[in-house]
Amino acid sequence: MSPRSKRAILGVLVILIIAFFVFRPRPRGPMGEYVSPNEDYLTGQIVADAVRMVDMSRQYMAAHPLPGYPPQAAHKAAPAVGKAAAPAGQPYMRDVHSKTHGCLKANFIVPDGLDSRYRFGVFEKPAQYHAWIRFSSGKEYPHPDSDRDARGMAIKIMSVPGKKLLEADGVPPAMTQDFVLMNATQFFIRNVDEYAAFTKALSSGLGLGAQMEYFTGGWPIPNPFRSHPREMWLALKTLKPAPDSLLNTNFYSVSAYKLGPELNVKYSARPCAKAGAAKVDRSDPNFLRKEMAAHLANAGACFDFMVQPQIKGKNMPVEDTTVEWSEKDSPFVPLARLDIPAQQFEQNNDVCENLSFNPWHSLPEHRPIGIMNRLRKAVYLEVSRYRREKNGAPLCEPKDWGVDDPASCETVGVLPVTASKTQVAGGQPK
Repeated sequence: MSPRSKRAILGVLVILIIAFFVFRPRPRGPMGEYVSPNEDYLTGQIVADAVRMVDMSRQYMAAHPLPGYPPQAAHKAAPAVGKAAAPAGQPYMRDVHSKTHGCLKANFIVPDGLDSRYRFGVFEKPAQYHAWIRFSSGKEYPHPDSDRDARGMAIKIMSVPGKKLLEADGVPPAMTQDFVLMNATQFFIRNVDEYAAFTKALSSGLGLGAQMEYFTGGWPIPNPFRSHPREMWLALKTLKPAPDSLLNTNFYSVSAYKLGPELNVKYSARPCAKAGAAKVDRSDPNFLRKEMAAHLANAGACFDFMVQPQIKGKNMPVEDTTVEWSEKDSPFVPLARLDIPAQQFEQNNDVCENLSFNPWHSLPEHRPIGIMNRLRKAVYLEVSRYRREKNGAPLCEPKDWGVDDPASCETVGVLPVTASKTQVAGGQPK
């Protein structure tokens, strides 16, 4: 056999091995929650890595600013909140989803006549709430919009009465309910051990090498015995080309939530009707924001806010977010309408930079479940506390759209968090 034939056979074998690990059927995970024994310990490591990423991102952006971003100062100190003035220069941003495309005012409208199995929390009765929506890109520091990336949609509903879950962690009461979505149906990490390994690699330095260290098992020399081919394939699926318009994009919660005492669900926000995108220069590094501004200068937009109920006997696990819940098994059901009126929003950039969007800003009827949501509580709280203290920004939850008015902002203290508090007694399936 010739050397060329041997190389060809070896190449085919490598492809088949990779395909086996990537496309093999996933075993069914538990329908409920399961907390691993080392979760608190690893969560502390993940929080430390996330804070390190905030510092690295700030240093990078100070040396490599993105032209035209932000449209104005990304933060400003609020009056009369007892905080130091914001530092000069590059502000501290989120560890991921650092780039804000738009901070929009919206109405969250719950209609009459919903099925009784869904009437819990904000869906309990007909109502209309004011809300803020932050559209974002997923990378650690702002990139040109033409780059492949995940896109996010974070919703903060205001004037929502009731005790919130974060009060159990020492956070004072607030009248808000948050939902956090992205434009993918699957995540690429399935458990806390893998997430800790991924964030450790990611926080070792910005750039391709840090990410490839985890996915290929080594960089620049891969180690197939330590590699994660399925995770790499799923991660590449989340890095999508830029859409024509974020207002025409489908968003999903990816992770699961309770809806009332029994039902587990996932959320989605889908455009009511996909209108043509406004014509803008797509070579502009911030064309997604400019497209939204051009669209909303003359017309509104809307999304249907929907839930996908978990079906017993189907492969719809809570803990493993790498498994997509099939819409054939369980279609999404619309429960509310997000109505975005025509508006000028670029002056609101400071608002969303100073807000914290956390799925645990929530009524118990919408409790986040699964490992990725438990990690979010610790990471989001600590990153929010860290960056806002560094920026001299207020720690507050808005009462209404007039967030720049101190009377419309509830100042709250966010406590440091270095480990998650398990939500499942004894670490057993629930």
